Amino acid sequence: MGELNLLKGAYTGKVGKTVGAKWKNLSTVRTFTKPANPKTEAQVSVRNAFKEINSFVARFSDAIKYLSAWNTAGMSVRNAIVKANKTMIDTGVFDKDTLQISKGGLAKPTELKGTWDSSAGGAIKFTWEKPIASNISADAKMVIVAVDEVNDLFEVVEAKAIAETATGTVSFPTTAKLSVYGYILDKHGSVKVASNSVKVTLA
Repeated sequence: MGELNLLKGAYTGKVGKTVGAKWKNLSTVRTFTKPANPKTEAQVSVRNAFKEINSFVARFSDAIKYLSAWNTAGMSVRNAIVKANKTMIDTGVFDKDTLQISKGGLAKPTELKGTWDSSAGGAIKFTWEKPIASNISADAKMVIVAVDEVNDLFEVVEAKAIAETATGTVSFPTTAKLSVYGYILDKHGSVKVASNSVKVTLA
């Protein structure tokens, strides 16, 4: 819907078959043309990848809102993660193995593994090597995010990074298809800092 301002002699939006807008601070009028939407194979791939990654990340992004170091100025954590994985969208391929749900300058967690008894649907136990980087404090956290696409479930586990072990509190059903990620979160003064996330190996 357009807006016509007779006092200023200008309008914005669509009015009839014309469109009013600002261009370089000048009021302009042009004929309305319906945008082309050819749906080429490349466009469909990009759109599908965007839809997949957006849907996947939406499951848990709110839960890690305060457990991340993303610079979310003017955007949500979900949008920040999607933006950080733009290359996947551009190539039209959503790869869960290389998805980054955290990015930063801290050393990545090493030997991060999970043990899950799928037959019993038991909780996952995670282990890792204690980080020894000089810029990681004794109060640093290990944050682990497990996502079950089949049952639309997720779990966020946090523990002291120096503890070298953590156990999930939610049991996943035996039908679960899990993708698990972990990263280190710390504070330098009042600023949150983090490592890149890594895909967790499940046994």
